[in-house]
Amino acid sequence: MKQTLSAAGFRIDTKTVSLCMAVAMMTALPGLTVADEEQNPRFGKIKGTGGVSSISGVGGGGLTPWATLSSYAEAGQLGGTVFASQARVDDYQLDIYGGSFNFHDKVEVSYVRQDFLIEAADLNIRQDKIGLRYKVAGDVIYDRLPQITVGVEHGELRDEAVALSVGARETRGTDYTISMARAWINGIGHRTTLLNVNLRYGDSNQFGILGYGGDDADTRVNVEVAGAMFLNRSVAVGFEWRQKPDNLSALKEENAHDLFVAYFPNKRLSFTAAWVDLGEIAGAPDQRGVYFSLQANL
Repeated sequence: MKQTLSAAGFRIDTKTVSLCMAVAMMTALPGLTVADEEQNPRFGKIKGTGGVSSISGVGGGGLTPWATLSSYAEAGQLGGTVFASQARVDDYQLDIYGGSFNFHDKVEVSYVRQDFLIEAADLNIRQDKIGLRYKVAGDVIYDRLPQITVGVEHGELRDEAVALSVGARETRGTDYTISMARAWINGIGHRTTLLNVNLRYGDSNQFGILGYGGDDADTRVNVEVAGAMFLNRSVAVGFEWRQKPDNLSALKEENAHDLFVAYFPNKRLSFTAAWVDLGEIAGAPDQRGVYFSLQANL
């Protein structure tokens, strides 16, 4: 039987999505040896300003979206990304794959499949997420205003039993974000430096892996902050901090943060590695480990 995700009146066949992403990746690979900056005029943005892919599928850092839209598409152009990521902490593993499309550097749509493994129980929790973002104003580099982007992230659990057993109110939910970002070409140490701040409205438990809402509802507005500095044109280092709600009386939820390095050998490909601290997850404290991600730009 085919597996589908339904939201906002439409359905996505995930087998078809997976096939499309595989084809897109194969399409991207031959371009790795091409001087993309010269051969692909639609890759007009400065290298690295498209960011990488977050765990929710939208463009940004690893833990959080940024106001920058995915890919290097500019006004009047189309662009896309496909990616695969993995986070491994002491007691859990999160495998992620998905993709996004950028329409005219104004609208971004994304899809991601998350597969969360509880190693002690050999139990998987799967979630689908779709995202929609719209650039409202500004430009991350060239405008007096910071780039301002609003977004919607909708998640649905395929495996509902664990979320319901710990007291989640729903197994599907939606987060709303507003993101503001500014990059300075002559920033810290005369290097390109970026700062991003998000406000997130939602009630996802552990990024939605443990459902949405609960019996001990916390504030629904949370703050996310990220910063990055380019050491050269191809390597960036930075941090992310994500405030999270604590909605379940049975389980404590703590804020998450990471330290990352991203490598952009060209505009087709990027690699990200990070040290992550996700705090307590499902009763297991001090969940720290590593995160890796590979992204191809189309």
